[in-house]
Amino acid sequence: MKLRTKPVMRTKTLAPRLKMYIKTATFLLCVFLGSVSSCCVNGRYYPRYHLSPPHGWMNDPNGFCYFKGEYHMFYQYNPMSSLEAGIAHWGHAKSKDLCHWKHLDLAIYPDQWYDQTGVFSGSALVENDVMYLYYTGNVNLTDEMPFEGQFQALGISTDGVHVEKYKDNPIMYTPNHQPHIRDPKVWEHDGSYYMVLGNAYDDYTKGQIVMYESSDKINWQEVTILYKSNGSFGYMWECPDLFEIDGKFVLLFSPQGVKSVGDMYQNLYQAGYIVGEFDYDTHSFTILTEFRELDHGHDFYATQTMKDPSGRRIVVAWASTWEYAYPERADGWAGMLTLPRTLTLTKDLRLIQTPIREIDQVFRRRLYSGKASAGKTVALPDKAGKVELKWDTPRNIKVVIESQNECQNVVISYDHEDGTITLDRGGDDAIRRTHWDPRGHLKWTIFIDASSIELSCGDGEVWFTSRFFPEGVVSVRLGEDTCVDKFTVHSIRRTTPDPEAHCRCESEE
Repeated sequence: MKLRTKPVMRTKTLAPRLKMYIKTATFLLCVFLGSVSSCCVNGRYYPRYHLSPPHGWMNDPNGFCYFKGEYHMFYQYNPMSSLEAGIAHWGHAKSKDLCHWKHLDLAIYPDQWYDQTGVFSGSALVENDVMYLYYTGNVNLTDEMPFEGQFQALGISTDGVHVEKYKDNPIMYTPNHQPHIRDPKVWEHDGSYYMVLGNAYDDYTKGQIVMYESSDKINWQEVTILYKSNGSFGYMWECPDLFEIDGKFVLLFSPQGVKSVGDMYQNLYQAGYIVGEFDYDTHSFTILTEFRELDHGHDFYATQTMKDPSGRRIVVAWASTWEYAYPERADGWAGMLTLPRTLTLTKDLRLIQTPIREIDQVFRRRLYSGKASAGKTVALPDKAGKVELKWDTPRNIKVVIESQNECQNVVISYDHEDGTITLDRGGDDAIRRTHWDPRGHLKWTIFIDASSIELSCGDGEVWFTSRFFPEGVVSVRLGEDTCVDKFTVHSIRRTTPDPEAHCRCESEE
C-alpha cells in the first residue's frame, strides 16, 4: 500500500464530486440508522454489566474522559452491521459511575473527504469545559480518491453530546509516515500539548511510536521517534499511550504481528507496555524494562487510559479480537469492553490492575461463601456473577466454568510447582498460559458476564480476558483435588439494558 499522490494537490479538483458523494452517503446512512435503531438483538450472549453496543459492531475504545461530572466513552462503531467492522464511526456512551452506561447518538460520522473510509481511533483532551476529540481520518484508494493515507483530525464539543469537526481539518498530514499512522493520544503538560501516534515504517514491516508537540492544540511539530522496532516485534504499533505513574513513564501500545515465544504473544494482536524515564525538555525516552503483556487471555486489545479527578489512572480495552468470528455477530451485535481497571506501578516496575471500586455495587447478593472442595458447584443466575477463591498455602487449584455445551466449558488451573496458570476454553486455539509468582494474597477473582471471563490473580498482577459462548445455565465448579479456604460467589445487578425486552416491546407496539 503506497501513497499515490499528495492529497492537498487533488482536493480542489475532486471537491464537487466528493461533496455530492458525501451528502448522498450521509443521507442514506441517516435513513438506515432510523430503521436499525429499533432492531432486535438476541440477548443470549449480550453482557449484563459490561459496556457493549446497542446493536452493530464495536471495537476499540476511544476518547475516554471525564467531562462535566460524567465519564464519557467513545468507541469504534459500525451501526449498519454486526458482521464486520465496516466503515468506522464513533459511537458514544456516558456514565456517572463507570458501571451504568447510557448510549448517546453517534458522535462522529465519516462524512468528509479526509475521513470518508473511516473515523479511526483517537483520544480526548478536556480543557476549560471543552472536549477536544482527536482522531484519525482514513482514506482508502478509490476511483473517487486516487490516493490513500491517514490524517489527524479534531472534533470539538461544548456539551459532551454534539461534536463539531474543526473547520480547518485535517490538522495534520505526515507524508513521511504514510500510509499507516494513526490513533492519536493527546495530553497537556506545563502549558504544552503532546501527541503520540502509532506508525508502520519500512514498507509496513516495523512499528514505531512518533511524538509531536503543540502550543495551541492545532499546529503540531514532530519532536522525536519515541520508540521503534528493529524488525523483530511486529509490523504495526497501534493505540499508543504515554503516562506517568510515581515518577516513571509507562508506554502502552498494541503491536500487530508479534511472533509467539513459548507461552508469550499467543495472539496475533497484542497489548502491553514498557516502563521508562521521559524528559520533556529533550524528549528522550530511556527504556527500563522489556515489553510486558498487560493481559494473557484471548481477547484484550486496543487499550485506552484516562486520569480521573481522583487521580486514578484507569484502563479499558476491547474485549474481543480480529482473529475469531464469534457467534454474537449473528445476534445483531458484536464486541464489548473490559471492566475498567485502575493501574498502579510496583517498585520493580510492573503494572498492577485492580477493578475499579465502583464495580462492587454490581454484585447483588451472596450465593455461597465458605470453605469448599472438589465438586462444589454454584449456578449463576443469568449467566453472570463474581467468583472469589482464597487459599492460605500454595496448592494446585482448578475451576470449571460450565454450561450445557461442554465444548464451551472453560477450565482455569494453577500448578503451584511450576508456577503457571492455564486458561483452557476448548476448541481451536484453546490454551493461554503464563507464569504467576504470587506477590501477596493467594486468591483469584473471576468476573463472568454471559460471554466473557476476566480473571484477576493475586492483587491484580496477572490477568486473563477471554470470550466464551455458553448455552443454558452457567455454573462454577471446583475441579478435582481442589480445596480452598474461602469460596465466594455473588450474583449481579444488571446494569445494561435487556435487548430482548426491548425487542418484545417493539413487537407489541
